[in-house]
Amino acid sequence: MAKKPVVLAFDLGGTNVRWALVDRQGEILRKWEKATTDLTEQDSLINGLADEMRSTEKEAKARGANIQAASFGVPGRVLPQEGLVAVSPNVPALNACPLLPSLKTVVSWPLTLDNDANLFALGEHWMGAGRGYDHMLGITLGTGVGGGLILNGSLWQGTAGTSGEVGHLTVEPEGEKCHCGNRGCLETLASATWTTAWVKKELAQGASSWLEELWQTDPEAIVGETLVTAAKAMDPLALKAFERVGRYLAIAIADVVHLLGLSRVVIGGRFARAWEHFYRTLEEELYRRLTLFPPEGVSVVPARLDDDAGLLGAARMAWDSLEKA
Repeated sequence: MAKKPVVLAFDLGGTNVRWALVDRQGEILRKWEKATTDLTEQDSLINGLADEMRSTEKEAKARGANIQAASFGVPGRVLPQEGLVAVSPNVPALNACPLLPSLKTVVSWPLTLDNDANLFALGEHWMGAGRGYDHMLGITLGTGVGGGLILNGSLWQGTAGTSGEVGHLTVEPEGEKCHCGNRGCLETLASATWTTAWVKKELAQGASSWLEELWQTDPEAIVGETLVTAAKAMDPLALKAFERVGRYLAIAIADVVHLLGLSRVVIGGRFARAWEHFYRTLEEELYRRLTLFPPEGVSVVPARLDDDAGLLGAARMAWDSLEKA
């Protein structure tokens, strides 16, 4: 009996590495997750991935499946054609990392690589909230703000490994200096990291909030998840913070829609779990900003795949690489 063809999808993060076996229809047959314990040693990270690939191949064969290809999603700037990671702020071991050339010595399958936000967009387009839309922008809200573009039904990869970087569109020209070196990037106004910093600044200036006691006793305990929880409990400062997030997201989305005529925007990531507390502001601001494109022609929706979007995007990239070959 012929073995079932599957691909192996990896999603590397600053906290965990996740991987899965996925069939051609987008069904996740089995997935694994483990803590990323060593973020600084490149050899250790590559050897760990190689070990997981070998053991997963054995398990796939035991389950009657045959791995055809593998794909990797990583945070940071990548060079997909070369299989290199140029820089990864949250996973230092991936900086200047020849990821695919190193792993090609371990297995015989084709390997592909892309930025995790690009693969989030690809996954949502394939099996999630972007399904059926040929032109789509995916946005992830987390430590930073990531983005990926689907144009004419395919992931747009641009040149030099950079595309869809909506988080680094300027939305406040005289704003804070971003880690990228620019000022007023969307990331400085809509990410969990920067929004948390803004909330702490407001607390220091006497803003009314249920978070005040926590800020006085343990300010480091106030993180993105704290703000999401506070907003759901209708804390006034957290609500104000997410209204701010919604407004600046709308400004960036309007710019992209005016440029590309997109009809679908999908927003995901852990910080986006406060969706109901920023969407109304986003929608109102978007309707004000979309002057040349009919506002009713673009729909902004929450992601559907949760943490599996990146895995499914990596799987789709692996299947696409086989078709192109």
